[in-house]
Formats: sequence, C-alpha cells, structure tokens
Amino acid sequence: MFENTLQGPGNGTYVDHTFEILLMLLVAFLLGLLLGYILWSKWKKLYLELEAEHNRLKTAHVELEKEHTSLQYKLEQCETENANQRRKISSLEGDLTGLRFRLEKCESDLTMIAAAGAAESSRVVLGTAVVAPPTANPDDLKKIEGIGPKIEKLCNDIGIWTFEALSKTSVERLQEMLEQAGPSYRIAEPTTWPRQAELAAASSWDELKEYQNFLSGGKDPGM
Repeated sequence: MFENTLQGPGNGTYVDHTFEILLMLLVAFLLGLLLGYILWSKWKKLYLELEAEHNRLKTAHVELEKEHTSLQYKLEQCETENANQRRKISSLEGDLTGLRFRLEKCESDLTMIAAAGAAESSRVVLGTAVVAPPTANPDDLKKIEGIGPKIEKLCNDIGIWTFEALSKTSVERLQEMLEQAGPSYRIAEPTTWPRQAELAAASSWDELKEYQNFLSGGKDPGM
C-alpha cells in the first residue's frame, strides 16, 4: 500500500500530474485555436476572392446587357432603314418602267411621224390617188376610239370621210390600209371601228360611249 495517498505513479504527486494534464489540454486547445484561425483565415481569403470575382462578373454582366440593348436598338434601326431603302428601290424601279414605256411610245410616235411624212410625200395610198372630200362637211373620225389624226388621214385618202362610209368598210380593207401605210400603223386594231362608226352614224352617242368604255384602246378585250 502507498504510504502517501497523494503520491502518484512515478516521482510526482497527483497535483503535479493534474497540472501537467491541464497544461497539455491548454496547449492542445491553443493549438486547436491556432489551426482553426489558420483555416478560417484561408477560407475567408478564398471567400473574399470569390465574392470579388462574383461582383466583377456581375458588373460585366450588367455592361453586356447594356451593350446588348444598344445593339438590339441599332439592329431595329438598320432593319427600318433597310425597309425604307427597299421601298425607295421599288419606287425607282416603277419610275424606270414608266420612263421606258414613255421612251418606247416616243420612238413609236417618231416612227409613225416618219411613215406619215413618207405617205404625205407620195400622196398615194394603196396604189390609188388621194380622194377629195365630199361636198358636205366630213365627219370627225377621231371620235372612233383607236383612230387618231394620222389614221383619219389614211381613211380620208382611201375615200372614207364619214361614219357611214367607215361602218360599211370591211375590217380586212382597213387592215390592208394599215399594213400598207407602214410598220408603225400595224399595231392599230380596226376590228371595232365599223361597229363604232355605225353607232356614231346613227347618233347613238350614249351607246357609243358605253361601248367605248367597254373597249381597251379601241380593242375588244374579249377578242
């Protein structure tokens, strides 16, 4: 049995061993605190770096959204300008078509004038001398749709001075007259002239007007 109950194993007392144990626990606690502080500092630094990166990316995202909005607005402006340019191009193409039509008409008129000058110089149509007008006042054949001053002159030259005479002239005869007058006269279509002349000779002006409204440039659209 131990003589002294406070005597522990070895040379020290229980108090000494208790103090040593507490000291070791204190050292372990302090080491734990130090290790925890080191780990906490490391993770805090990493957290701060990640938070800074997050804020940077957030700012970059806001800037990109602003740039996207700006580019979208510019795209809408470009699309609007493109649509306006397309409308202008369509308008210019229409104007060009109109100018081409007018040019072709002018060329056709010049050809007709040249052919009329040649016919006037020869004073002969269809191999027959020019026929003098009747003693009575001749009718205005230009009231017939499709007949202008030059074609009226051709009709007069073959003895057609009145609506009645024109109404009794065959379409073949009129077509022959136009063909022999020159290429520029061949575009005329005389198929409705006798019928129009018949109405004019009967003074059926309302019926003639209605019939002419049905025609297209002196031509029957149904033929």
